[in-house]
Amino acid sequence: MTNPQRAPRRSALAYQIAADAHWSTAGTTHQGGALALPERRATRANAGTPYNLSVYDLVLDHEHALEDFARRYGREVEIPVGRTALADYAATLAENDDAARIDYDQLRLVHDLRAALTIGDADDLLGKLECPACLCWSLVGTRSPQGAWVAACRVLRCAITPGEPHVFTLWQVARHNVKAGVAAAA
Repeated sequence: MTNPQRAPRRSALAYQIAADAHWSTAGTTHQGGALALPERRATRANAGTPYNLSVYDLVLDHEHALEDFARRYGREVEIPVGRTALADYAATLAENDDAARIDYDQLRLVHDLRAALTIGDADDLLGKLECPACLCWSLVGTRSPQGAWVAACRVLRCAITPGEPHVFTLWQVARHNVKAGVAAAA
């Protein structure tokens, strides 16, 4: 059995708690009195960088490499302006000449590797390339003492000196794998 006199006391207690200034309703954050906080303002004077600048630097490096490729295999007056037009022009030049195609494939592979290593997604790409020395699929991306991206072979028998992995530049890896692909296609 419930006591009919207790019900009004409970609802009166709820109304009393709701009227208390200490409690706040859902969604409010402003408190008065001694607990009052000053309004928060942004402390930064300028906005943050909207994208990763190292990736942007990779794009600029790739664009300069495509311009150099276009100068080597094309005519100076026909080199277009703009990334998309330049990439299309370089691909067209690579289709017309076998040496240009091999050079273009190496260029693309090096820049794909560099981009994948920079964003931390190189395991799938490096895992499909063979080591130029031992021909195993054991390459791991790492940094050289100068800060450039290189590929190191994990196979101990491939090491030149015991305890130190055999290290290759990305160009060496690309040159070996593109030539191996050309030989396999022939």
